[in-house]
Amino acid sequence: MKKLSLLLLAIILLSGTALFAAEIFGGYGKLPWDADIKRVTRAYPKGNMAKLGTQDVYKQLKPSKDIKQRTFAFAANKLVAVSVTMDPAYVSKAGIEKLLAKQKKIYGEGVIDRSGAPHMVTYRWQDKGSRITFAYAPKRPEMTVLMYEKK
Repeated sequence: MKKLSLLLLAIILLSGTALFAAEIFGGYGKLPWDADIKRVTRAYPKGNMAKLGTQDVYKQLKPSKDIKQRTFAFAANKLVAVSVTMDPAYVSKAGIEKLLAKQKKIYGEGVIDRSGAPHMVTYRWQDKGSRITFAYAPKRPEMTVLMYEKK
Protein backbone atom coordinates (compact mmCIF):
# COMPACT_ATOMS: atom_id res chain seq x y z
CA MET A 1 0.00 0.00 0.00
CA LYS A 2 2.87 2.35 0.84
CA LYS A 3 4.50 1.74 -2.58
CA LEU A 4 1.20 2.43 -4.32
CA SER A 5 0.82 5.71 -2.41
CA LEU A 6 4.36 6.77 -3.35
CA LEU A 7 3.75 5.88 -6.99
CA LEU A 8 0.50 7.86 -7.01
CA LEU A 9 2.25 10.84 -5.41
CA ALA A 10 5.02 10.71 -8.04
CA ILE A 11 2.47 10.64 -10.86
CA ILE A 12 0.60 13.61 -9.38
CA LEU A 13 3.82 15.62 -9.00
CA LEU A 14 4.99 14.85 -12.54
CA SER A 15 1.66 15.74 -14.08
CA GLY A 16 1.52 18.89 -11.96
CA THR A 17 4.47 20.29 -13.92
CA ALA A 18 2.33 20.36 -17.04
CA LEU A 19 -0.59 21.91 -15.16
CA PHE A 20 1.47 24.88 -13.99
CA ALA A 21 3.17 25.50 -17.34
CA ALA A 22 2.10 28.63 -19.18
CA GLU A 23 -0.27 28.45 -22.09
CA ILE A 24 1.34 28.80 -25.49
CA PHE A 25 0.85 32.33 -26.79
CA GLY A 26 -0.54 32.44 -30.32
CA GLY A 27 2.36 34.33 -31.87
CA TYR A 28 5.88 35.50 -31.04
CA GLY A 29 6.87 37.93 -28.31
CA LYS A 30 3.87 40.21 -27.99
CA LEU A 31 2.88 39.92 -31.66
CA PRO A 32 -0.03 37.63 -32.49
CA TRP A 33 -0.09 35.34 -35.50
CA ASP A 34 -1.38 37.18 -38.57
CA ALA A 35 0.29 40.48 -37.56
CA ASP A 36 1.20 42.33 -40.74
CA ILE A 37 4.74 43.00 -41.95
CA LYS A 38 4.64 46.67 -40.97
CA ARG A 39 3.74 45.82 -37.37
CA VAL A 40 6.55 43.25 -37.13
CA THR A 41 9.18 45.59 -38.58
CA ARG A 42 8.18 48.32 -36.12
CA ALA A 43 8.41 45.92 -33.17
CA TYR A 44 11.69 44.38 -34.40
CA PRO A 45 13.60 47.08 -36.35
CA LYS A 46 16.92 46.89 -38.20
CA GLY A 47 16.19 43.89 -40.39
CA ASN A 48 15.95 43.17 -44.10
CA MET A 49 13.08 41.86 -46.22
CA ALA A 50 13.69 39.01 -48.64
CA LYS A 51 11.77 36.42 -50.63
CA LEU A 52 12.18 32.71 -49.86
CA GLY A 53 10.19 30.70 -52.38
CA THR A 54 6.66 32.07 -52.16
CA GLN A 55 7.10 33.47 -48.64
CA ASP A 56 8.24 36.91 -47.65
CA VAL A 57 10.79 36.82 -44.84
CA TYR A 58 12.13 39.54 -42.60
CA LYS A 59 15.55 38.75 -41.17
CA GLN A 60 17.45 40.36 -38.31
CA LEU A 61 21.15 39.57 -37.92
CA LYS A 62 22.54 39.67 -34.36
CA PRO A 63 19.56 41.51 -32.79
CA SER A 64 20.90 40.75 -29.28
CA LYS A 65 23.87 39.14 -27.53
CA ASP A 66 22.06 35.80 -27.23
CA ILE A 67 20.49 35.68 -30.71
CA LYS A 68 22.53 35.20 -33.88
CA GLN A 69 19.60 35.54 -36.27
CA ARG A 70 15.83 35.99 -36.06
CA THR A 71 13.71 35.29 -39.13
CA PHE A 72 10.01 36.11 -39.48
CA ALA A 73 8.03 34.31 -42.20
CA PHE A 74 4.88 35.73 -43.76
CA ALA A 75 2.14 34.29 -45.92
CA ALA A 76 -0.15 36.82 -47.62
CA ASN A 77 1.49 39.61 -45.55
CA LYS A 78 0.59 37.86 -42.27
CA LEU A 79 3.03 36.46 -39.68
CA VAL A 80 3.03 32.64 -39.70
CA ALA A 81 6.42 31.59 -38.26
CA VAL A 82 9.52 32.83 -36.45
CA SER A 83 12.89 31.10 -36.30
CA VAL A 84 15.44 32.17 -33.69
CA THR A 85 19.00 30.89 -34.10
CA MET A 86 20.88 31.24 -30.83
CA ASP A 87 24.37 32.76 -30.71
CA PRO A 88 26.92 29.91 -30.32
CA ALA A 89 28.97 31.79 -27.71
CA TYR A 90 25.84 32.40 -25.64
CA VAL A 91 24.78 28.73 -25.93
CA SER A 92 28.26 27.56 -24.89
CA LYS A 93 28.30 29.91 -21.92
CA ALA A 94 24.72 29.29 -20.75
CA GLY A 95 24.66 25.57 -21.56
CA ILE A 96 22.05 23.62 -23.53
CA GLU A 97 20.63 22.09 -20.34
CA LYS A 98 19.85 25.51 -18.86
CA LEU A 99 18.32 26.78 -22.10
CA LEU A 100 16.15 23.66 -22.36
CA ALA A 101 15.19 23.92 -18.67
CA LYS A 102 14.06 27.51 -19.29
CA GLN A 103 11.73 26.36 -22.09
CA LYS A 104 10.43 23.47 -19.97
CA LYS A 105 9.71 25.87 -17.10
CA ILE A 106 7.66 28.08 -19.42
CA TYR A 107 5.84 25.43 -21.48
CA GLY A 108 6.09 22.16 -19.53
CA GLU A 109 8.00 18.98 -20.32
CA GLY A 110 7.18 18.86 -24.03
CA VAL A 111 7.68 15.90 -26.31
CA ILE A 112 11.14 14.80 -27.40
CA ASP A 113 11.56 13.79 -31.04
CA ARG A 114 14.75 12.33 -32.53
CA SER A 115 13.19 11.02 -35.74
CA GLY A 116 13.84 14.01 -38.02
CA ALA A 117 17.64 14.11 -38.07
CA PRO A 118 19.71 11.65 -36.06
CA HIS A 119 22.22 14.32 -34.98
CA MET A 120 19.52 16.70 -33.70
CA VAL A 121 17.53 16.58 -30.45
CA THR A 122 14.11 18.22 -30.75
CA TYR A 123 11.57 19.16 -28.10
CA ARG A 124 8.06 20.26 -29.11
CA TRP A 125 5.23 22.03 -27.37
CA GLN A 126 1.95 22.69 -29.10
CA ASP A 127 -1.67 23.54 -28.73
CA LYS A 128 -4.45 23.90 -31.28
CA GLY A 129 -3.00 27.07 -32.83
CA SER A 130 0.77 27.09 -32.28
CA ARG A 131 3.81 24.84 -32.25
CA ILE A 132 7.12 25.66 -30.54
CA THR A 133 10.22 23.63 -31.34
CA PHE A 134 13.56 23.75 -29.52
CA ALA A 135 16.19 21.92 -31.56
CA TYR A 136 19.88 21.43 -30.90
CA ALA A 137 22.82 19.23 -31.78
CA PRO A 138 24.91 18.13 -28.82
CA LYS A 139 28.39 19.69 -28.97
CA ARG A 140 27.29 21.97 -31.86
CA PRO A 141 26.07 25.22 -30.21
CA GLU A 142 25.71 26.94 -33.60
CA MET A 143 22.80 24.58 -34.37
CA THR A 144 20.58 25.68 -31.47
CA VAL A 145 17.26 26.98 -32.79
CA LEU A 146 13.85 27.95 -31.38
CA MET A 147 11.00 27.86 -33.89
CA TYR A 148 7.52 29.28 -33.41
CA GLU A 149 4.88 28.25 -35.95
CA LYS A 150 1.23 28.96 -36.55
CA LYS A 151 -0.67 25.73 -37.22
